Amino acid sequence: MSTFSSKQYSWSDVSISIGGRIIEGVTAVEYSVKQEKEALRGRGNKPHQITRGNKTFDGKISIWQSELEAMATSADLLDVTFDVIISYVPSEGGNTVTDVLTGCEFTEVKKTIKQGDKNMVVEMPLAFLDIKFQQ
Repeated sequence: MSTFSSKQYSWSDVSISIGGRIIEGVTAVEYSVKQEKEALRGRGNKPHQITRGNKTFDGKISIWQSELEAMATSADLLDVTFDVIISYVPSEGGNTVTDVLTGCEFTEVKKTIKQGDKNMVVEMPLAFLDIKFQQ
């Protein structure tokens, strides 16, 4: 009998830590790794292999303005390097998954609020050095 579980993760299962502090005011997180790839061509009209180039890591975090202001009191947000830890802990059982984004830096601070908004959510683009999946 298999012990495979297909439990799904939901937003309520996610904890995000920035610089060692769990952030309550995160409303979205996105991160990715991309790699340059190109077909290696030679004899004939079909490629012979896929060649690989540099990897690029980027993402973004949407965060309450109040959380952002709390982080900004200690330093200029564009000058700080930190790790982001994203943990998926299913409330109904299943495996905990933790991804670590290392050497993160914010690339832009852009605040926007409009009439009718109940709070400000700031989208903070990230550049980082590596993703350590399933730590």
